[in-house]
Amino acid sequence: MLQDSFGRIHDYLRISLTDHCNFRCSYCMPVEEMEWMPSSKLMSKDEILNLAETFISLGVKKIRLTGGEPLVRKEFPEILERLASFPVELTLTTNGVLIDKHIENLKKSRRPISQCQFGYSIGRSF
Repeated sequence: MLQDSFGRIHDYLRISLTDHCNFRCSYCMPVEEMEWMPSSKLMSKDEILNLAETFISLGVKKIRLTGGEPLVRKEFPEILERLASFPVELTLTTNGVLIDKHIENLKKSRRPISQCQFGYSIGRSF
């Protein structure tokens, strides 16, 4: 069990799959010039899965997949499939634009996404 020095239990993990997004809104992207992290600096699919397994063994019960926009990650289907085999609640934060490309993967996963949080800002040019 993960417990901090104030006695709070931490059983929730957010994993950012990428810093990329398919929008340029104020929700997650500043107006100034943005430099993307090189792919070589992102965690690999195996590193993400190993990290998730480690945290689950320490008592994590819920994993939220985030980004940028997590659905732009090429390995998203494989990451989802493997995470769905773990004994953990899965959630997803997305702007929803690419959801149609992944809906079959989301539907067939052994552990369905329990919550899909959609969000993006209106009023800015993308």
